[in-house]
Amino acid sequence: MLALPAFLDLFNPPDPALRQPFTNAAFLPFSLSYYAMAVLVILPHTFVLRLSLLPFVLWQAWRCAIGLNLSAGLALSLGVENGDRLVHWDLIYVVGVIVMALRSTEWALTRKPLRRYEPFVEGQHDPVERPLTIPNVLLDACDLLCNQRGIRWSWGSKSFLRTLPPSPSLAAVVFKLLLKLTVYDMAIYIVRRIRPLLDTPGGDTFFDPHLDPLPRAALAGFLTLCGGLITYTNIDMMYHIASLVGRGLLRQPAADWPAVSARPWTATSIADFWSFRWHQFLRHTFIKFGARPGGALFGRPGALLGAFGVSAVLHYVGMWGVGRGLEFSSAGAFFVLMGVGVVLERIWQRATGTQVRGFWGWVWTMGWTLFWGTFMLDGWARHGLIGCDFFSPRLRPGKSIVDGIITLTANNQLTNLSSWTSHDHRMNST
Repeated sequence: MLALPAFLDLFNPPDPALRQPFTNAAFLPFSLSYYAMAVLVILPHTFVLRLSLLPFVLWQAWRCAIGLNLSAGLALSLGVENGDRLVHWDLIYVVGVIVMALRSTEWALTRKPLRRYEPFVEGQHDPVERPLTIPNVLLDACDLLCNQRGIRWSWGSKSFLRTLPPSPSLAAVVFKLLLKLTVYDMAIYIVRRIRPLLDTPGGDTFFDPHLDPLPRAALAGFLTLCGGLITYTNIDMMYHIASLVGRGLLRQPAADWPAVSARPWTATSIADFWSFRWHQFLRHTFIKFGARPGGALFGRPGALLGAFGVSAVLHYVGMWGVGRGLEFSSAGAFFVLMGVGVVLERIWQRATGTQVRGFWGWVWTMGWTLFWGTFMLDGWARHGLIGCDFFSPRLRPGKSIVDGIITLTANNQLTNLSSWTSHDHRMNST
């Protein structure tokens, strides 16, 4: 009963300025109850206990989501004057808390306990469940809290990863991390250099009002490409860092850390982009709370729009977490329109008998995604997210490369200009 008012309040949330700085003590009751739910869902005969715990978990989640300001807490702990350039963590924090509440709800309502399997070995055909010893249960609960794709869990569709390529070595992971850090920094530096007002907590728009319509649209499109690179590399970097911790420090098998994405820029349909090539961290949550209810009510179109609708709501509420007003028209509508795009692909397939794929499928996918993505990223930019410090300002490999290219280009232009000037002078003298 407590969950319904909380869900309805998502569309009329309180003033984010009233939140208190995040502290570990304030977050502790929720984190402990969330962990307790993970332990109980692994153990048999705990259905009643989980149902009894669920209202408390949801109440704590709502209290933490609307009452704590993570960027303000980080600013205090880091000794920063204010958290204006850290507000991206508020978006991630609010979305994360809501996802934790949804997962707790799923665990409370499941009848069959969840099981974790031993690592898959060559020649193995049947899953081998880990014994329910106290150390295993406590450690498996920790893994369940962080496991978003069901890898080696009974609720995952690819628990054994038989069809996926082997994970790269740790050296390759470090190389990819450094490469993507460089690409990320180059992209965000280019965006900020072209539109300096984006590098401010107040933010600015992608659409330069001083340009004519066509150049203005072209610039916004280019900034969107850079924004896509920023988002893609940021997600991959976080995953690479987590995989280094999991594999290097916790000694987890490499199979537990498959690639997080599959070259999304090569997608030849919108369905291909979102169902396989983009990261699948929240896929299970979207299916459980969006696709299945939507499909039961409205069939396949309802399932598609339901899954993307859950994503839209999460991003809508995440923008509230930033604390600078709501942006449903850009942050939420983008994901609804992605669902509309997949529905249109289904209609095309039924009408023509051919799937959306190949070169023209790629053109359609990139055009639809980038066009609507421009408005979503513009909404983020206007709320200051481009001006956030995702990493230390001292760690700028991409900035050095871009500045070096600009310097070399300027020097070459000066050299060419000097050569032409000398040539003209000689010709005039003759």
